[in-house]
Amino acid sequence: AAKEGQFEWAGGEAVTYSQWAPGEPNNDDGNEGYVHLFWHSVPVAASWNDYKYDAIAFDGIPIHGVVEIPAVDTDNDGICDAQDNCPNIPGQIGSPCDDGSSCTINDVLYANCECAGIPLPDGTQCGTDAQCQAGSCTPIVVRLAARIILEGPYDTGTGLMNDHLRTLPSFALTEPFTALGYVHSTGGGGESTTSGVLAVTGSDAIVDWVLLELRSPAAPASIIASRSALVQRDGDIVDLDGTSPVSFAVPANSYHVAVRQRNHLGCMSASPVALSSTTTALDFTTNATTTYGTAARKSVSGSFPAEVLWAGDVSFDGTLKYTGSSNDRDPILVTVGSTTPNNVLSNAYSTRDVNLNGEVKYTGSGNDRDPILVNVGSTTPNNVRTQQLP
Repeated sequence: AAKEGQFEWAGGEAVTYSQWAPGEPNNDDGNEGYVHLFWHSVPVAASWNDYKYDAIAFDGIPIHGVVEIPAVDTDNDGICDAQDNCPNIPGQIGSPCDDGSSCTINDVLYANCECAGIPLPDGTQCGTDAQCQAGSCTPIVVRLAARIILEGPYDTGTGLMNDHLRTLPSFALTEPFTALGYVHSTGGGGESTTSGVLAVTGSDAIVDWVLLELRSPAAPASIIASRSALVQRDGDIVDLDGTSPVSFAVPANSYHVAVRQRNHLGCMSASPVALSSTTTALDFTTNATTTYGTAARKSVSGSFPAEVLWAGDVSFDGTLKYTGSSNDRDPILVTVGSTTPNNVLSNAYSTRDVNLNGEVKYTGSGNDRDPILVNVGSTTPNNVRTQQLP
């Protein structure tokens, strides 16, 4: 009606779809500027015809206009919902799709409009540190149930370590090693536990944080993975829930296992240990487990003799020094007060607390200075004891 030979919708939109009957539009009487639906026989039934504006009937049949209704395409796959047998998921039944799993192939939409594929065999590698299990890509983990004794808090009369630290308001709920300058490997670092885990009492009560390292079997100076974990009074090293063995996201293999703590010298297994998803036990408290280097652990006697980690590395630098530069004695004195050596710092979660009793003491019974002297040699205070890690 506005321009001969050019049709548009009443709202001004361009015509992008048409269904003209054969030979139409033809402006038959020179005044056909509008569109209606033909009523009569196939093949033109329900097709378009141009006609007059003021007509109310065509050959006695009421005129039916043409209305454009936008198609609803909920899943935006180009198929309107009225013709889409899976209107909420892109594609139709039988169409290729992606079920999001790298452990399936030939993914298609099934009759219930769920995308699924054929599972790959269990054990198929699906990532650097993952494999397929029951159609899902599962991280490869090895599990380690290690055991150690820290000399500082150990009581040879009971066979247990003291657990004074866990009740301190200042006890670190997040691993303390990052703050000490340690750089974790392969996903470790920032591990945290809860007050509920620290509330456990008895032989499974938490003593403190420890570090576990998995090192290359061929080059033990190379750390493959490390995790911060917790040690219980009986020496069991557990994961952040306070009970489980410690898991590492690495493939099953043999690794040197090293264990370290904030103010004790660490040690490492002399030989690689075979680790897998089945929990492997490793007991550093017995001399049946040989360690790397010379005198990596200290042998203590009593009702419950054990191999323990040397206490006194308050600087976390891998050495025990009583005298000289960067020694471990002076930080204890500075902590209690250089001019007040008889002071006691209570409720302390500190590397200067060598016996882990929640106090830093420089003089008197149970002080934190004497263990350092004993461990370098009471009559040879200038000696230096070095951590036996490559």
